[in-house]
Amino acid sequence: MSNYTEAINTLKNGGIIAYPTEAVFGFGCDPDNLASITRLLSIKKRPANKGLILIASDWAQLQPYLKPLTAAQMNTLMASWPGPVTWLVPALDSVSLY
Repeated sequence: MSNYTEAINTLKNGGIIAYPTEAVFGFGCDPDNLASITRLLSIKKRPANKGLILIASDWAQLQPYLKPLTAAQMNTLMASWPGPVTWLVPALDSVSLY
């Protein structure tokens, strides 16, 4: 089994993964699994009100979690997509279950 397959299986089963970023390792989980999110927050010792980051390889992966953006916001965001940029965008109220 490859590391990629193992990571996918871990996420599908509600587990937490560690993955390399440009400077440090990050922790990740299935953003639709409340038990995984709770576990991730516990591991990181992070208050739920600080939120978490969603990482996506494709814009379509993020859309189910976001409020609609204006044309100007989309133009600005897409000018750097894909790229090593962090954007703060409005999430749907249903995203945060805390």
